[in-house]
Amino acid sequence: MAEAVEVVKGPRRVGRPERPVNPQNGPVSRFAHELRQLRASAGYPTYRALARRALYSASVLSSAASGVSFPTLQVTLAFARACGADPAEWQRRWEAAAVGE
Repeated sequence: MAEAVEVVKGPRRVGRPERPVNPQNGPVSRFAHELRQLRASAGYPTYRALARRALYSASVLSSAASGVSFPTLQVTLAFARACGADPAEWQRRWEAAAVGE
């Protein structure tokens, strides 16, 4: 039986809002922006719901998409899987972004 994932329409307004990330501010911000787009394409599941699927804490996953620091490959792949994305594609994206970091 598939696990139910809590999904919200658009960015959730409960709790602290995410700080805007400008993808023009360099590779870390650009990659964070891509992770946020991935989450959006998955229907904006909450970070708590992603955490249950990714087996990482919600704070680790939200930090990966914050644009403050570059996430590890393991966190990136867990984020991608939790959003239903292809991990191989996200490994390629991560590797390309890591070179530009």
